[in-house]
Amino acid sequence: MKKTLLLTIALLLSVATFAQDRSIILRETFDSTTMPSGWSTTDNSTDNWGISETNRAGGEANELKLSPNPQAVGFIRVITKSVDLTGLDKVTVSFRHYFQKKSMSAVIGIATSSNNGTTWSSAWTKTYSEEGVYSIVEEISTPDMGKNNVKFCIYYQGNTTNINAWYFDDFEVVVTENTDAKLESIDTPTFIAAGKNDITFTVQNNGLDNITSFEATYRINDVEVSETFTSDFAQFERQQFTFNEKAYLIPGDYNVEIEINSVNDTQDQNLTNNISNKDLTVALGGVRRIAMIEHFSSSTCASCMPLNLVMKELTDNNPGKFTYTKYVMNFPAQGDDYYTAEAGVRKNYYNVSGVPTMVLNGRDHTYLAVTQEEIDENYNSIAFVDIRGAFKLDGNNININIDVMPYTDLNNKRLFVTVNEKTTVENVEAINGSNSEFHHIMMKMITGSQGETINLTEGTHQHFEYSYDMSTTFVEEMSDLEVAVWIQDYETKEVYNSRFLYEYTEHPYPVENLTLNNINNDIEATWEAPSNGNPTGYNVFVNGDLTLENTSATSYTVENAEGYCSVEVVALYENDKESVGVIATQGLSVTDDKEMNITIYPNPAKDYVKVSTDNGQQTTVRIYNVMGMLVGTRLATSETNEIEINVSDYNPGIYFFNIQTENGSVTKKIIVE
Repeated sequence: MKKTLLLTIALLLSVATFAQDRSIILRETFDSTTMPSGWSTTDNSTDNWGISETNRAGGEANELKLSPNPQAVGFIRVITKSVDLTGLDKVTVSFRHYFQKKSMSAVIGIATSSNNGTTWSSAWTKTYSEEGVYSIVEEISTPDMGKNNVKFCIYYQGNTTNINAWYFDDFEVVVTENTDAKLESIDTPTFIAAGKNDITFTVQNNGLDNITSFEATYRINDVEVSETFTSDFAQFERQQFTFNEKAYLIPGDYNVEIEINSVNDTQDQNLTNNISNKDLTVALGGVRRIAMIEHFSSSTCASCMPLNLVMKELTDNNPGKFTYTKYVMNFPAQGDDYYTAEAGVRKNYYNVSGVPTMVLNGRDHTYLAVTQEEIDENYNSIAFVDIRGAFKLDGNNININIDVMPYTDLNNKRLFVTVNEKTTVENVEAINGSNSEFHHIMMKMITGSQGETINLTEGTHQHFEYSYDMSTTFVEEMSDLEVAVWIQDYETKEVYNSRFLYEYTEHPYPVENLTLNNINNDIEATWEAPSNGNPTGYNVFVNGDLTLENTSATSYTVENAEGYCSVEVVALYENDKESVGVIATQGLSVTDDKEMNITIYPNPAKDYVKVSTDNGQQTTVRIYNVMGMLVGTRLATSETNEIEINVSDYNPGIYFFNIQTENGSVTKKIIVE
């Protein structure tokens, strides 16, 4: 059986090699830190082109970047190495790009040359007026087709100082086939919550014929799922698809591979773009993502008023869906009393050179307002750290309590806490038209301008307390404060989640001592009320699903629980306040209880696994694959102290052996080769 598998793989590799020789002319992903071998630039733009350790164009980091400085004018080209187009009268060119707009529209294009760049033939050009990410697929034919020494170029036409930057990735030149389905991307997020997850992907039709159906397979470790999809999309169109069978994943790291097996009931003519894979991290659970808005503005900025008004309307229409901190700057003119040195540090952190400037979740949003679509997209997506807390005043002192619950490990991150005034009206230096009212103005960064370094462990909540005398700030009204909290990677600037704290109230403390106990095939969850709080009830989540709502009980039984099981309890308080969840898991978390005297060998295993326990014990072994599915059960009689389990028919991969004896239960990870 294994020899047959090796022969099949060899045949597939030979077919793929032939297809690659036949279809791929040029492919560059810019993964190196230097310009690709054989690529060059025009003399007027040598210092403008380079490799950026980013992925703004939508591919994997790194990517090609066109910088505005030093100033370059005219046709600004980056040029590929020579390729052989003998016998071809047309080819298909594809690439991704991100246009970072400054103030004007801008033009890019593709051209070819068969005389080493002495003359260029335009193949495609387009004017861009809107900033954003774009994906280009174009069939081109120029007088250079059919030659054996053709170079391609990406060019920018104009003055480079008219753009902020332009990013390019995944440049590809291929033979145009009749049938060519390209697996464009795997769209399942990199971080997902444990439980049932959609496996979603995008297919692009690079061939001449319409795609009316195709078969695709996804593979995660030893699990393989195939499905036939029906559709109808023409050349260069793309569509997104989702497998009907969800992937049930427990916490851990995985690799998902998706392959297009056939197109229109026949073999695809270009097999080189039919397979893609992606690393996934599965967290214990997840919560709603709250958009973190950071806004740089000033009362001395006449052009800031329109953005202030747009953002005021947006936030008024979306209570509970955002966190907001506005940093007052001391330019374009001096005189805004609400400027602080902490705001200046934050300006430098984001390389802000002018106002207004918006930052959304740590990403530059330029001078553009956050949109309703962006607020909704954040709110409907999952974050893997939750933040809850409250603040109270004691005279002029603000006392802050914060709980943070991570659903995955987050090490060396920064916790930021700002105290803002919701509305200020004493901006006496305002030249901002007739507008002297400003909102979410930062008064104090409680954790300092660079935040507090924290290390978060999956499933373990942390508590933080702060106190500050707000009379030392520019607060106008002590009754008009808000506290914004967010967690950020200081290097990448990624914001993991954010939250406004509950105002002028007691802290919503979480439950204590959540434990899970096996009772036959059931799991009993028990917990204790928080010693410092008075919740009105509890919400209970099992494997991420709300199972029991607003119960007054302090226990819950999960019936017929097999495999992985997670239970999370959230304490509820008056006025719709909630604590962070407290989570416990059982079933497939690996344990090693030496007191149970259980050994399992060999590991790794090829043909069999032996499980040895104390004499005279009845032992049940349940075997689960890495996705938490039960794949086998063995029962040992009371006279037997060793069980031999045949694993020769198992697909290679990771398995969990849950061994239950009279003394308890233990789970061991086994690798089958």
